[in-house]
Amino acid sequence: MIIETKKGSVKLPLLDVRIVDIGQVQANTYNPNAVASNNMALLEESILSNGFCFAVVTVWDPDSEKYIIVDGFHRYLIFRDYLEAREIPIIVLDHDISQRMAATVQFNRARGVHQVELMGDLVQALVQQGVDDAEIAQKLGMEIEEVFRLKQITGIAELFKNQIYSKAWEMVEVTDDA
Repeated sequence: MIIETKKGSVKLPLLDVRIVDIGQVQANTYNPNAVASNNMALLEESILSNGFCFAVVTVWDPDSEKYIIVDGFHRYLIFRDYLEAREIPIIVLDHDISQRMAATVQFNRARGVHQVELMGDLVQALVQQGVDDAEIAQKLGMEIEEVFRLKQITGIAELFKNQIYSKAWEMVEVTDDA
């Protein structure tokens, strides 16, 4: 299917998802993207909480008789290694090697990065909805210290009102007699 836009026709390969044996899918040899282990845990949490919302983008390689991943390698790893799934949803593009390589980088770079201030606002909103720090950390794939730092940058003392503070410091009154 194709949608017409002001800038031309846009193909919709997302409407042609296939479920294939996971053994028929393999990584490409050129993906420069890496994901930290805490973000892999977050990806697993996302898939378990939200479902598999983005099919793995592939091309068919007649030489290996496999689907080669263009985008979605880490989703593939979660399905294969963490969830031990037998099948996986894929989309198949008709790209040559140079188009595949460009597409991999485009997909990776187009995702953008999170801005600290906006993440702080998000943490603030979750706190105001009654979500505790540990759950925020788990759901957003953060360490608890990162949640605390993001709460601090919002400048809202209210976010810390129910925080249990460390007793590492002890207040001692100093008098002029000492």
